[in-house]
Parts: sequence; structure tokens; C-alpha cells
Amino acid sequence: MYIFRSLGGGVNIVERGEFAVSKPPGEVLALLKKPEEVAKLIPGVSKISKLGDGYVAELLVKLGTLSGKLNTRFRYVERENGVVIVGNASGMQTTADFKLDVFLSPLESGTLVKWLFEGTARGLLSTLAPTLVVETLRKVALETARNLENYLQKI
Repeated sequence: MYIFRSLGGGVNIVERGEFAVSKPPGEVLALLKKPEEVAKLIPGVSKISKLGDGYVAELLVKLGTLSGKLNTRFRYVERENGVVIVGNASGMQTTADFKLDVFLSPLESGTLVKWLFEGTARGLLSTLAPTLVVETLRKVALETARNLENYLQKI
């Protein structure tokens, strides 16, 4: 994990990982091409709907003893070897930008799934409680990756 403070007073985080699934890359890619299903793997996401060329959702976030909803917009880009989800969430006097890259590589007995999460938060909460915001971003990234692995293994 890489954490650094941005020049604008916010916090940034980068998390990455990988896991293997027993399905072939084509089958995994087909599962990843379902934005409404994949978005549900992000902890706290609800009310997902299509809006123009992207999607909107509500994201329930808990920051220590505070909790609230963030309005989230994201775009979903399919590639030959994976998907990229880029979005923005705002609420609780904070704005967060995020990007989740998912890359697929064939293995002899399945697919290697590599993921990269990049997140930036700025606003009141990231200024007053940067460590709490970073831990929340990190938790969301890691839980999303675990949920993604379970989703790809079970279906």
C-alpha cells in the first residue's frame, strides 16, 4: 500500500493485488462485463442505475463513529484483457475519486486476475481525520477485491 498526501490537502492511496480463478479468461471477462453486478461487490453500494454513458449509485460509508451516504458516479470501460472502473463519490463534506483496474492473464488452469485501486479523498474529513479516511479507502479496496474473487470463483 502506498499512502501520500496530495498538494491540495487530500489523501491518496494505491492498493494492488492478484488472485487466480479456475475459469478461463473469456468466461471471467464475461462476468466482469456486468457493471451492475460488479458494482454490488463494493461494500456499501446500493441503488445502482444507468445514467447516460455511466452509472450512479449510493455508497454507505462508515468513518469511525460517523456514517453517511455518498452519491457516486462511475464509468465502466471494457478492455480486451479486463475492465476499468473510474468514478467519483461525494458527501459528508468530502469528495473521493477512485479507479479500479482489473487485468486478466491466462494460466494453464484458469485466469490470473490482477487488480489496482487508486483513490484520492479531499475535503473536510480528509483534512481533519486523514488516517481514518485512508483506512476507510483501504478497507473498501481490500473488501472489494475479496468480493470480486468470491464472485468470480462461485459463478
